[in-house]
Amino acid sequence: MVSVIIPAYNEAQAIGDTLRELSEKLSICGFEYEVLVINDGSSDDTESIVRKMENEHIRCISHRVNRGYGSAIVTGVKNARGGLIIWYDADGQHRPEDLIRVVNKMKEENLDYCIGVRSSTSYQVKNRVFGKLILKKIVNLLAREPMQDFNSGMRAFKREVLLKYVTLLPKRFGASTISSFIMQEAGNYAGGEITIEVRSRTGKSTVRPLKDGMRTLMLIMDIILLFRPAEVFGSIGIFFIVVGVVYGVALAILEGLGIPVLSAILCMGGIQTVFLGIILSQISRLRLDNLDND
Repeated sequence: MVSVIIPAYNEAQAIGDTLRELSEKLSICGFEYEVLVINDGSSDDTESIVRKMENEHIRCISHRVNRGYGSAIVTGVKNARGGLIIWYDADGQHRPEDLIRVVNKMKEENLDYCIGVRSSTSYQVKNRVFGKLILKKIVNLLAREPMQDFNSGMRAFKREVLLKYVTLLPKRFGASTISSFIMQEAGNYAGGEITIEVRSRTGKSTVRPLKDGMRTLMLIMDIILLFRPAEVFGSIGIFFIVVGVVYGVALAILEGLGIPVLSAILCMGGIQTVFLGIILSQISRLRLDNLDND
């Protein structure tokens, strides 16, 4: 079974049409499915609209208060019955035919996850293009492998894979980006990408580009430090040691007064930072082992 998770916060304008279009296409797709709408504390008619449409394929699960996109995804994952989980937007941006293509690619290639990469002709909010470009450059600088579309809202996972790391997803903005990094950092999952077309959304977006962009970068650093603390702190420590040695030797040769105090401080600080990375690596391994055993 395929479980389609749709987080929805004040999406009364779009959710009805989204569900009708999705149901129409999925009913002839040939695979068993369910659609879970996670009403995330909406203050409009989102919940009542979904409740009226509930049937054997559509379920509505409500949060009493708004808890954020990531929390809605987590609720959907924990309540999903299918072995394959796909994220889908409530605002009418995604096309059911793209969802079906993502699911088929997962099944045909036996992938652990698949990300829908938005095409160059997809709709974009013009005042966010530059900010997204900068964020993409930074993300790909930090990532192990280049990501074409790190925060696409349409993505699919095997349920057992996503469940293992669901506690690492942020409660609010950034769940898509963090899931991309987790799959890369874990390193033992087969992933794929497929081009999708995104339409203009119905209603108003709640994304705050600058604030949410900075928050995303901090979340990325959290994940990187969880999976590779020795690499991060080791690199910083070695940098301090190299600078300290070069500075100390150069000054000792030029002035003939021995190794300066600053050089010794840099070297000692670098050594301590390297050992800190080793200790944190052991702690990280214990935490990741606990995730594997959950």
